[in-house]
Amino acid sequence: MRTEHRGTRIAAAVAAFAVALAGLLLVTDTPAHADAWSDQYCKGGSSSRLYWKRSTAIAYAQPPVREGYLLNGGCYRLNDRDDTPSLPADGGGEGTDCSGFVFRVWGLKQDSTNGYRYWDYTKHIHGPWYSWDYKDPEADEPFRTISKALSSTAPMDAIAWFRDGGADRHIALIWMEGQTSDYYVHAHTNTVGVEISEETYRQVSDTEAVERKNWSLECEPKCPGPGTIGGRT
Repeated sequence: MRTEHRGTRIAAAVAAFAVALAGLLLVTDTPAHADAWSDQYCKGGSSSRLYWKRSTAIAYAQPPVREGYLLNGGCYRLNDRDDTPSLPADGGGEGTDCSGFVFRVWGLKQDSTNGYRYWDYTKHIHGPWYSWDYKDPEADEPFRTISKALSSTAPMDAIAWFRDGGADRHIALIWMEGQTSDYYVHAHTNTVGVEISEETYRQVSDTEAVERKNWSLECEPKCPGPGTIGGRT
């Protein structure tokens, strides 16, 4: 009889543990390692677009805020949190890095040609350019440096730098402009992921302002004709 009671207690404990474990898995809903996470969630694709406006870029940039950060690529689940917070920046988890974020938000194509590409948030992609490429673009690349003056930049232009022999490098997209500081949306660090933050990047001496070439006019696809004022292209 004592053995039966002991067996009953063990069975009850096992059952309780199973229920608790199931509840934990339900709450986290995250595979135990990076490969499993990527296999489960990074299954998206991409599509060609006829237009890519600054307003399109703004709309695209906002959903990944508070998601994860990953060097050299990755994808976003868009559940308002970092799914793989315990992994290092190169650990293969959720997100992308600062240059990969710009590539997505600007709707760039991997082959550097003109045109626009929409990358699903669940597409594992980085693009061929890194922060130092954006800071010092070649003439045939789909972006160019411009003046850092407030009168020359607009939301969704970027500020980029490559300092201290590469130890300090970053690129951030202007979200809202100000006189002494700006708000930027950027894949900031592995600690905070994608965020909108107030920074004085424009005032740092060793930086460049960069803009995407060939933005679509804001009136597209219904611009009335030649001479329409729709925005800088």
